[in-house]
Amino acid sequence: MTQRYRRCGCSLNGGAVSCACTPGCRAAGYEGGGRVSPGEAHVAPYSRRERLRIATIREIKDVARTLLVQEGPENVTIRAIAREMGMTAPAVYRYFSSRDALILQLRVDIFAEMARYMRGVIGQLPEGEPGRRLIGGARALRVWAIKHPHEFGLILGPWAPGLGREETKPERTMGWVFGSVFSDLVSDLWRVRGFPAPEEGELEPALARQLGALSEDQGVDMPPGAIAVMLRCWARLYGVISMEALGHMSFGLSEGKSFFEFELRDLCTMLDITEFYDEAA
Repeated sequence: MTQRYRRCGCSLNGGAVSCACTPGCRAAGYEGGGRVSPGEAHVAPYSRRERLRIATIREIKDVARTLLVQEGPENVTIRAIAREMGMTAPAVYRYFSSRDALILQLRVDIFAEMARYMRGVIGQLPEGEPGRRLIGGARALRVWAIKHPHEFGLILGPWAPGLGREETKPERTMGWVFGSVFSDLVSDLWRVRGFPAPEEGELEPALARQLGALSEDQGVDMPPGAIAVMLRCWARLYGVISMEALGHMSFGLSEGKSFFEFELRDLCTMLDITEFYDEAA
């Protein structure tokens, strides 16, 4: 049975909280760290059985993440988690139907954590300066990825092959919540001052249709040409950060920050916000 929080729409499905709030929902004390005060409560208090189930799910995911960081994704298995927790493997399966289901929930949590971190950094910068906030958000993503390379690497893989489209919907939703941190920044920049972008007629028809659908489906308040520029910038940022975080720059560079800044400055030129670059450094 799925319960949905009255204020934010986050869900409790069989005891597993799926939080899509940004920056972070503390529904039932599960997300965001710390308990929720009575005035913040989203739903009626859980029964003791529900609280125990939520606590066990949390512990399973904590153990899985520790295994991911210490031993690599291939060693995140139901059997290994059960051994660490002093449970049997069948007992763990009462909380997660398969390893794929567990990995998917880990990825959902990681997307949410990155979104919260980026929004926290961005929130410390002036609201009326979208250029500075965009630069700060890009740097925040890199900082998080470098500090958490194993977690970042986990979300770069394909969606769980053993799960159907409906089962992977929470990850697709949270993936967009994470991606919308960047799209919101670019949308604010477009609204406040604009940036060079192709006209819709200059785009390939197939691309223009997809960008129009993205605008409609996800509420991206920009024309297709501006969305194309946004995706180009996002792909470059995500690519250079991924290469550094996963060690793929080491063939030629002893450190990746300088190349990241080289790319970031070029993106600032593309978006016509170079005047904010040094100030944000």
